[in-house]
Amino acid sequence: MPKLTLKSLLVYSGDTDKGFFTEFSKSTNIVHGRNTSGKSTLIQSIIYSMGINDSKDNLNDIFESNVVFRLDCELDNGNNVSELVFVRADDTLVLKQGNDQPIRFDGINSNNSYEYGRYKTLFSSLIKFDLVLQKQSELVSAPLEAALLPYYISQSVGWVYIRESIGDYRFYKDFKLDYLDYYCGIESGHDKLLKYTLEKEKKELLFDLRQLDSYEDRNDDFRISKFLNDRFKGQAKDFLEQYQKLNSELTKKEAEHTRICNKLSMLKGRQKVLNQIISNIQNQRPRIDQCPTCEQSLPGDLRDFYVYSQNINDAIKERERVKDDIKSNTSKLNSAEKGISSLRITLEKEFSILQRLEIERVTFDSWINHNVNLKILENLSIKKQAFHKRLKELNDEIKDIRNEPDVELLRKNKEKEFLGRLKKKAALLGVDVPKEQKYQELYSINSFPYQGVELHKLLMAYNFSFYEMAMGNSRAHSLPFLLDAVFKEDIDRESRRKIFEFLSSESKTGRQIIFTVAEYKERTSLHTQLFDIEQVKLTYFNGNTKLICIGDGKTKRAFLYDASNIDRTLIDTTIKLLETV
Repeated sequence: MPKLTLKSLLVYSGDTDKGFFTEFSKSTNIVHGRNTSGKSTLIQSIIYSMGINDSKDNLNDIFESNVVFRLDCELDNGNNVSELVFVRADDTLVLKQGNDQPIRFDGINSNNSYEYGRYKTLFSSLIKFDLVLQKQSELVSAPLEAALLPYYISQSVGWVYIRESIGDYRFYKDFKLDYLDYYCGIESGHDKLLKYTLEKEKKELLFDLRQLDSYEDRNDDFRISKFLNDRFKGQAKDFLEQYQKLNSELTKKEAEHTRICNKLSMLKGRQKVLNQIISNIQNQRPRIDQCPTCEQSLPGDLRDFYVYSQNINDAIKERERVKDDIKSNTSKLNSAEKGISSLRITLEKEFSILQRLEIERVTFDSWINHNVNLKILENLSIKKQAFHKRLKELNDEIKDIRNEPDVELLRKNKEKEFLGRLKKKAALLGVDVPKEQKYQELYSINSFPYQGVELHKLLMAYNFSFYEMAMGNSRAHSLPFLLDAVFKEDIDRESRRKIFEFLSSESKTGRQIIFTVAEYKERTSLHTQLFDIEQVKLTYFNGNTKLICIGDGKTKRAFLYDASNIDRTLIDTTIKLLETV
């Protein structure tokens, strides 16, 4: 476990020749002074010096003096101990490790800059901070703020909200789970990015399916077309088959009708010719009648008379036969016309019956026009089938990704361990942990249903409990525990006593802790103090505890003071480091 310990902090303004310098104890450091004296400025200067930009807006007052920050640290990575020096002026940061050449980074005020990316990579590697978070469709290294998050409780929100003292993690998927897993030492073996990609595709497919369903539902034409198709499809098929049969029969009868009409016309013409022939023959009798041309008497021997009689008989017989044929074909024609008429009536009747079918004021004629909609519906159906098929494949692939049931078990074990720590520390502070399950499970806790002093105490118990969990993880790095404003303004004397006792017990672990407390000393001799910080140190803390006073307990905005007592060599070497090329 890489362990970073603070040794000293220098903040210097060459413009005003004012500055601040303090050394830190490796155990407990109590920063004290009146409200708005600059205690939070000291904490934020430490954070800013390490290249973390989240709190830089809170330093605007001293930025006006063109200050330079220097933070000296000791880094113990288990194999060796090296000195780390951070020097920062505005957007320039110089990092020096041991006897190595200092490395300069320019333009680090933006977390998205290239130089900041370089610095982040280097610093993360030094403390072996390798938390990976999921941002949209890719895995990215966590911001440096997340490296400090378990070790910093801010005055503004740290005593009200959990995991919000520093950084903004709204854009990271499942940040809480990954963050808690990392600092509790739980490694998740499943492929997060693959699972995210598959679930994203599944989500998009489900959205597309909902869109298709919604498109069908909103389009009345589609619903009517589908409904009509279901109702008319069977009847239309039967009709078309019957229509084809009747139409074929009608065509045959119409052809037969035409043939009979032609034959009847021919017979009537022949009948007319025969009548004329018979009339002519009768007007040309042998020996009696004359030739109509030369007016000579027609020959009248026996032979001519026989031929004459025979012609008359033949013509009369032929006329009778033609007459019978005309009668017969007229009957056939009437029958054909009757059959054609009947078929036409049947077709018209059947078709009109289908036309009279009406559903929601839509007729069969309209159904014909709905075939385009039906084709669209068919295409939509094909798409939906393809989507459902892909969804099944995605569900199978997601199922194949191991859900790590052992991870859930590990989390439950960590929650049990955490709850034990939380209850113990809460009892020391004289506050009860809520009995509802969501306030006792580490992975469920987002806030507590308390207010005022009770909330303050419970969050203190929570933060120290999680700090211990992180310290028990050999994979996690160790940074000083920074607690800004461990007292609220309305905390009573008994609660202050319990908090001091609690901080005293926590300081016995030997880890570096820096916390701030507000004090106020009246200028009159008959002053009343909230507490005597020297007496607090003697009563609750050991001799290694360092008291760091901001101002004199009476002055506001007293962080920067006359730099005449600050080692000039230290200032000069700091300025020289900034000149590193």
